[in-house]
Amino acid sequence: MTPTPLPRLNTQLTLRWLDIADLLTEQWGFITSGQCARFELTRTDQKRLRQNGYLVPVARGVMCQPDLLGDRVVDTARLAWVAAGKDLLPSERLAARWPDYVVTATTALELHGLGETSCPLPQLAAIRTSSGHRRTTTAELLGVSQPLSWHHDVTVLNGLPVATPASAITVLVAEGRHLLDDLTGYLQAIGEAVADRPDRDAIMEAIACAIEH
Repeated sequence: MTPTPLPRLNTQLTLRWLDIADLLTEQWGFITSGQCARFELTRTDQKRLRQNGYLVPVARGVMCQPDLLGDRVVDTARLAWVAAGKDLLPSERLAARWPDYVVTATTALELHGLGETSCPLPQLAAIRTSSGHRRTTTAELLGVSQPLSWHHDVTVLNGLPVATPASAITVLVAEGRHLLDDLTGYLQAIGEAVADRPDRDAIMEAIACAIEH
């Protein structure tokens, strides 16, 4: 079935749409209102793009190209990461000395194929502010006392910063115990699933430290 073509835009709005095409590709079809403003898309421009079916609102201050947001863990994690960045561009965030937000805990472990998450929101690690964790409309934010390292704690999966399994376990145990009813059983299942992974020793060390505490 051939999709219905979208209405034609006026020349000025067409040029604005072309301006954000690369950004939409980089961000899996997502864009924030703050990013739109940096590309000189006014609120009226954004409204017209929504009215004409080019973008749909998916969260407060975040829009997406139609039919690109699914219900997979990776889709909701991508939405959460884009929303957390507000007006910053992915190139700026990925080039920063320290990552601002990183997919972590059970969300990261599912993305690594090591365990499923039953949590309704993806978890992001962020520098601790007033409390250890807090919830937004798109994510569960788990506070960490020190910035995560790009080299030791984070791997970038198709543009999305995701905690390594060992780092995800450390954050889960320190700040996300409330996410699981049976943390020990969950970690033991992960330990049984990592036999052939090159980072097995680091994962097992993180699990051992968690169980000891």
